[in-house]
Amino acid sequence: MTYLQKVLTMIEIVAYCDSGGITVQQAAGKSGFPMSSSHRILNDLVNCEVLTKSEEARRYRLSPRIIPLVNEITRRMNIVNLKNCLVGLKDKINETVFFSELTENGVTSVLTVESDRVFSFRARSGVYLPVHCTAAGLAIAANIDKDRALDLICKSHIGNNPEIETCPAEDYKARLERVRQEGFAFCDEEFEPGLRAVAVPVFDSAGSAVASITAIAPKERFSTKRINEEIVANLKKTAVDVSKYTL
Repeated sequence: MTYLQKVLTMIEIVAYCDSGGITVQQAAGKSGFPMSSSHRILNDLVNCEVLTKSEEARRYRLSPRIIPLVNEITRRMNIVNLKNCLVGLKDKINETVFFSELTENGVTSVLTVESDRVFSFRARSGVYLPVHCTAAGLAIAANIDKDRALDLICKSHIGNNPEIETCPAEDYKARLERVRQEGFAFCDEEFEPGLRAVAVPVFDSAGSAVASITAIAPKERFSTKRINEEIVANLKKTAVDVSKYTL
């Protein structure tokens, strides 16, 4: 892991800690980095004004200096409009839904709207999603350049299990073709036991998938009939609406 990757990991850890901030010991424990490395990274981020440090409590928190950056990201990504689309979808199907984007090395969740139902999937934005075992990833992979899709699947597969010496990408060709033909991807407890997910791609003007929209729920609520008659249709309609704000 490069130093920059460690820095980004540390920013994420601090961002998701409680409002009181986080100590060096806690940051080291969550990151797995040595205490000395964690201390150096945290202090470098303080010097760059990305974090602030309470000298009394020796706790680190995000700095107000990043607020303009967050606001600019929100504006450029049309987060408000995207959220309105996802809220409308969630209200129709009453399940947790999320929007994911294709990145250089995989797929990342961008925005989540959670269902109020009991036993709903609790999702977090900004999380890397394995391409080979998530509906969000497969829906995108099936609709991009085939070589790139297989490369992303290899990275995803090996990233999940570093002991794998050969990439089983060839095993996914038929599945990707089926997803492309059907217009949606379905994962049955592949990413997390007890959960089923359905995703559809969001296309750019050239017809290539750049994102996906996923609905996820306990398997008992996602019967094949419900998926085919309700979920997919609503996902596809929302994907068309979302494409106006993402492309």
